[in-house]
Amino acid sequence: MKRLITAAALAMGVMLMLGACVSHQPWITTPSQETTQAQWIGRDRVELAHQMGQPKEAVPMTDTGGEMLYYSYEGHHYVFETDPLGKITSAVQTR
Repeated sequence: MKRLITAAALAMGVMLMLGACVSHQPWITTPSQETTQAQWIGRDRVELAHQMGQPKEAVPMTDTGGEMLYYSYEGHHYVFETDPLGKITSAVQTR
């Protein structure tokens, strides 16, 4: 009986944690944000620099050979990932 109560309490705790995670989903973007970010994929980082200026931070990624570029532009924050040739492979608006 004690095992059953412990298992039920554990299951309830996990369900509560998952419920809290589902109610707050910062990774979900609006369609307009997805369009804005998707327009950069496949383009060169030089084009990005012409539009948004130099990144606030550029971090080399040893596993892929590319870079992670952090931008603050017009009150929004973006993170871009490039491949070793400087082409943008992913784009995310963080705030």
